[in-house]
Amino acid sequence: MQIKSRNMLSKKDKKTLKENLEMFYGEGIILSFEKTLAIEEVRTDEGTFLVKDGRIWFFDYDKQQTPTIHFLRENKIGLPKIVVDTGAIRFITNGADVMAPGIVYFDEKITEGSVVSIHEEKADSLLGVGISLVNSEKFEKTKQGKVIKTIHHLKDDIWKFQL
Repeated sequence: MQIKSRNMLSKKDKKTLKENLEMFYGEGIILSFEKTLAIEEVRTDEGTFLVKDGRIWFFDYDKQQTPTIHFLRENKIGLPKIVVDTGAIRFITNGADVMAPGIVYFDEKITEGSVVSIHEEKADSLLGVGISLVNSEKFEKTKQGKVIKTIHHLKDDIWKFQL
């Protein structure tokens, strides 16, 4: 990843960002944005990222700021959640999309297009972030095929990025 520019967010920029994130992800995000928090906007050849302490906290996906595993581990924002069995772990951490047979829990709040957190069943560890391709009702009816598009996972470039 080649860095093109780096800028610290102003208080006004952080306030606007917080308001946009609250609209999309809910009120739980408030805990993450104290006024003294230093957040940097980093533009690269692969996109724009919001970085805290050298780690990417948010990345642009489909014109929306999407939280990373680093952010989600530090902040509980209540993203809808799916849980996969242990057999799916190696596939997801290598970038595969989530198939219905590997899912042991599918949050009933999930709608088509929802940003979801992907966890594994034994330790409830966070494996990635994805976009739901189906809603919970459709998932319950079919329970087959690809249901989550993985957009960020352990071991990808966003996870490895360090300033």
